[in-house]
Amino acid sequence: MPNDTLIEPDMNELAGLYRAFKTMDKEAKTDLKNKVSAISAWTVPKIQNSYNMNPYPKQARKALTTARAVKRKDPSVLVGGARGKYSGGSVSGNIIFGSEFGANPTSVNGQFPNGGRRFPMPRKGGFGIFSTLKTLQPEITRRWKSAVEDVLANWTKG
Repeated sequence: MPNDTLIEPDMNELAGLYRAFKTMDKEAKTDLKNKVSAISAWTVPKIQNSYNMNPYPKQARKALTTARAVKRKDPSVLVGGARGKYSGGSVSGNIIFGSEFGANPTSVNGQFPNGGRRFPMPRKGGFGIFSTLKTLQPEITRRWKSAVEDVLANWTKG
């Protein structure tokens, strides 16, 4: 399988799973969110450590300090937002995609008028976050399936 192939989920299987989620009692939903939140929390430091893959690691590191796990039924991590102020008033949410994917190739090589660089030159697939997540995807999926199966098994027993 080529490295840039996206794994597409079977929507028929997911539809049944999401129907089951809707019928779960509050305790089962909370249990699932707690288990999945732990998977997200496991992912966060790995994403944060991906700054060293970036040509501008200082900029990337500052943006990645904003990464945090989100409590949902699927593994979720938020990166960016209004935290992490930069000189000139910019915040991490404004620079995260430029830092991850590089400068707009139609700009003057991503440079400021004074010659300084805003972001590295573009790179398909990203510099750290997305390549790290792609590497972690099989383990995240395995852990998520295990958590869902565990919660559904305990819920259907009760």
